[in-house]
Amino acid sequence: MADREPVRRASYGAASPVVGVKGARTREQIIEAALLLFGERGVHGTVVDDIAKAVGISRATLYQYFGSKEELFRELVEESGSAQIRVMRRLGRLGPTAEGFDNLHWWLGEVTWVYEKYATLFVQWANVDTPEGPLRPMLGRFLETYTGRLAERLVEGGVTGVDAGDLAIALWSMIERFNYYRHTRATGLTDDAAVDNLAIVAQLIVFPETPSAVLTSGANSIRVRRSGAQAPRKFKAMPDWKPREGRFASLSDEAFATVSDILDAGARLFASSGYHNTSANMIIREAARSRGTFYKYFDGKLDLLVVLARECAEEVRELSDRLKGVDTSADLRVWLGDFLALHQTHSGVFRVWLEQVVDDAAVRETSDIAVGSALAGMTQLLASVERAYQLDLGASALMFLALLERLPGLAAGTGDVQPTARLADTLTSVMERGFLNAGS
Repeated sequence: MADREPVRRASYGAASPVVGVKGARTREQIIEAALLLFGERGVHGTVVDDIAKAVGISRATLYQYFGSKEELFRELVEESGSAQIRVMRRLGRLGPTAEGFDNLHWWLGEVTWVYEKYATLFVQWANVDTPEGPLRPMLGRFLETYTGRLAERLVEGGVTGVDAGDLAIALWSMIERFNYYRHTRATGLTDDAAVDNLAIVAQLIVFPETPSAVLTSGANSIRVRRSGAQAPRKFKAMPDWKPREGRFASLSDEAFATVSDILDAGARLFASSGYHNTSANMIIREAARSRGTFYKYFDGKLDLLVVLARECAEEVRELSDRLKGVDTSADLRVWLGDFLALHQTHSGVFRVWLEQVVDDAAVRETSDIAVGSALAGMTQLLASVERAYQLDLGASALMFLALLERLPGLAAGTGDVQPTARLADTLTSVMERGFLNAGS
């Protein structure tokens, strides 16, 4: 006898004649259990049976409320997204004035509060938002709606000098990812300090002409001086982290080309589908090589990831060292273009590092080198600006990294895919307006 499709309940509300009060309570318990398990094991590591067991119901009963784990996650995303949109509706008029800055500061505080409330969900949101992921269309629609409304507010406030739509996506990339870092990494920032610093940088990005007196007055302004920032740590070159010049250097030209094809195939699939959704067999098919050939050079997909991560980490270190020589708009534009090119090739590796989706000592080592050297270089660049206002350089370096790492993916997720040159132009404007603005 063929299995029947699970029959889903027609309504969830407590007043529903189908679900009733008990059913509504069960539904809420399913949501709570799912959030807890997503936080402990991640979306990829949680199965429907785990959620049902945590609630004390059968799998069939759970399917009466939600058709799949993805459907449950989708509803949670819509709930958290609606909360962010409600906050957006209450955002007052923005502008290069004390009132405008106060409204922006309030909004960022509310955004942070919503993020903390749904932190588990937002962390997992980042993990499933891959270009080929099943949830990308839904996440993309939310992003388009949200950044579209934010762009309208920017236009109402009188933003000039940059496209409001591009600016809205860049601003949200920085805000969302900065909050993600604070939740997943030890930043040493209190909630108030994080919001204060975020508000100063965001205000200058949107309204670079804002008088510094506006940024340094009021009960909510930050009081961290440049002298309080830690000196950037030095990161040495790792010659053995260029395996195509080391581990595989002794191969014949033909074998070297084969290895490079396999590595490039892995990089493409990790970028498009994510590490967890990519199998060794997928890489083998993408590279058009045999299974025996793959395992001749790699122990498995983790070994291949480590090779890619080491290559990328060494390139990030080299790029970060170059930041100390950036002192003109042209220099900055070239540097950003090079970073975007690296990110486009290794976005899957960046995701593994910053979303910590692989628990492996070798991968963590590459992450420490790459993220640490990037933040050190960024802090050094930011410290070169003599400001007429006070800013925590560690916090602003995190925002810098958040923007660079998140914007390319979010821009692609809106359906309005920006070419690398346009992204580099947007980033150059944002950097000069917000991060390298000496103030007045």
